[in-house]
Amino acid sequence: MRLKALFAVVVLLVGGLLLVLPRPEKAEALSCTGAAPPSAQPTPGEAAAPDLALPQLEVVKSIVATAKGMAITRRGVVIALQIARQESRFEADVVVGRATGAFQQIAPGPGNAYTGYDRKNAGMAAKGFFTVLLDRVPGYDTDSRSNADIGQVVQASGAGASKYEPWQPLAESLANVLYDGTTAMTCETGRSGPTAVRANGVDVELPPGAGLTGTVKAPTPEAARVLAAALSWLGTPYAWGGGTAAGPSRGIRDGGVADANGDFAKVGFDCSGLMLYSYAQVGVSLPRTSREQHAGGGAVVPWASALPGDLVFYGGVVHHVALFLGVVDGVPYMVEAPQSGDVVKVSPVRTGGDFRAEVVRPISGGGADQHV
Repeated sequence: MRLKALFAVVVLLVGGLLLVLPRPEKAEALSCTGAAPPSAQPTPGEAAAPDLALPQLEVVKSIVATAKGMAITRRGVVIALQIARQESRFEADVVVGRATGAFQQIAPGPGNAYTGYDRKNAGMAAKGFFTVLLDRVPGYDTDSRSNADIGQVVQASGAGASKYEPWQPLAESLANVLYDGTTAMTCETGRSGPTAVRANGVDVELPPGAGLTGTVKAPTPEAARVLAAALSWLGTPYAWGGGTAAGPSRGIRDGGVADANGDFAKVGFDCSGLMLYSYAQVGVSLPRTSREQHAGGGAVVPWASALPGDLVFYGGVVHHVALFLGVVDGVPYMVEAPQSGDVVKVSPVRTGGDFRAEVVRPISGGGADQHV
C-alpha cells in the first residue's frame, strides 16, 4: 500500500484524526466525517461514511470541481475517486518512482495526456484522468463493466482492477456530499463544512448555521447554487489568502494581522476566496482578489437593484467583498468571510462606513429586486 504521512504529527482522538499544527494555530476542524451509513457495519455496496483530513478533502474537492467543469457525470466522479483513493490516499504530492500525484500518473501518458501540467496539482491531474477516460471509454456512464474495471482501462495498473473495487462505497459517499449535495459532512470541531444546503430551483433553504430560518429566493437557479455553495462552508475559519475553486485552502502570511492570528497555518477562506469558490461551482471564474472582483467580476449595478448572488463591496479602495444573500424579515443579509480570527458567517449588510452603494453581478439574469 502506498502511504505517505499527511502531517508532521497525527494523534488519535475521539475516533477522529487530529493534526497538531505549528503554533500559533489552534486545533481547527481537521478531521471531516460524513453522515453515518444506516447500519453500523456497511454491507457490500452500502456507502461508508467518509472520514478525511482537510488536505485529503481539498484533493477530493479538486477532483469533483474539475469533473463538473468538464461535464463529467456522477459515475465518472465516483470512478475517479475510487482510483485516487487507491493510488494516493487522496495525497496530491505523493511520488513513487516516476508515478506522481493523486492518480500516480507517469508522463507522457496515453496520447500525451499527462504532460504540460504539474501532476501534483490535483485538479490538473484529474483533468488528465478524465481526458483518458473519455478517450478510452467514451460511453463510461452506461458501460456495463464495473467501476473498477473501467478505472483499470484508464490506469492500466499492474495491480489490476481488484484494488480499486473496495473504495467504491467511500467514493459514492463522497459523491453524495460533494457532487449531489444530498448528505452532509461535518468536521471535528463542528466549525467547518461542507454541509449540504438544499437549492430547489431558485429557492435556497437556509441551514441552521445561518442563524436564520426559512428560504431565500435567487433570481436564477445558477445564483441559487452559488448561494448554496457559500452557505455550505459556514463556520469555516478565515484564512488570509485561503480559498480556491476547489474549496478552502491554507492561508498565507501578510506580515501583520493575519500572521498574528495564525492564518498561514489555517485551512479556510478569505473574503474573495469564498466568492471565487462559490461562483466556480457554476462554472464562473472570478479574479482572485476583492479589488479585481470589483473591477472585472461582472456588471456593476446600483445597490438599490441588488439581487441575491450579487457581490457586495467595501472600501474607497476595495478591501472586502461579500455575497448578497437577500432580505429576511426586512433585513438585507450577506454571506462573508469577514476578517482574521473570524469564520464564514451570515451577517446583516453593513450599509454605513465605507460600504459601496453598488454591487457586481457575475451572472446576468432577471428577477425582482430583493430589497428597497
